[in-house]
Amino acid sequence: WPLAGSLLLVLLLVLLPSGIRSQCMETTQPGCLQQVEMGFPQRHCLDPTKYWLCAALGQKAELKRCQANTGFDQDINACVPWFTWVWQPCVEPPSRPPGWQPC
Repeated sequence: WPLAGSLLLVLLLVLLPSGIRSQCMETTQPGCLQQVEMGFPQRHCLDPTKYWLCAALGQKAELKRCQANTGFDQDINACVPWFTWVWQPCVEPPSRPPGWQPC
């Protein structure tokens, strides 16, 4: 029985992921399709040391990095020292890139 139990466990581990949807990797990249997004830094949802910046309408958002030892604070739209940074849920951008599909 020990061998049958091990075989069953291996089979379960191999088959289990096929039925599970993978984790959503949402970065909240803006589409840069609205004037309100121009020059307005927007948080990168997965990495608090980064933020998005739209330079021109219809162009791809640029991914920027905060200075060392800082994180992006979406309340003041600026990088702040880690000791003042507080995690918050991500905010949906005003627009999304063409072809974007939700998770």
